[in-house]
Amino acid sequence: MIRVPVSDKTLRTLIWTPDAGRATAMIGNTFDCYQQTWHLPCDDNRLTYKQIIEYAAVVHGSRLPYSVMSKFILKVGALFSNQLKEVQELLPRYGYDNIFDSAKFKDRFPEFQVTTYQEGVTALIRGF
Repeated sequence: MIRVPVSDKTLRTLIWTPDAGRATAMIGNTFDCYQQTWHLPCDDNRLTYKQIIEYAAVVHGSRLPYSVMSKFILKVGALFSNQLKEVQELLPRYGYDNIFDSAKFKDRFPEFQVTTYQEGVTALIRGF
């Protein structure tokens, strides 16, 4: 079963790891990008975890059950699990929309093709 931390209704900014790698290389190899702060490129059509799971179910061709883990459960679990202990510092982020703005990157590198949530989910489920 899929476990969603805190809320399935908040918007998430997620980045496709291959996009992150290509974008980081582009920034690192572009002289006028030095000594600046950048958000790596992400799909501006942000989805909630619920929407991501619903889309994944369509691609997968079957229902994908999930449950939302409350902050309380995650805090109690941290008493017994080092992995959940490490998650504690991130919990506040899951209760609110998490929106990154990559407009600066997209303006500087307009030719960069950002992987959409749908493309990423489809690739993961179908094995690239």
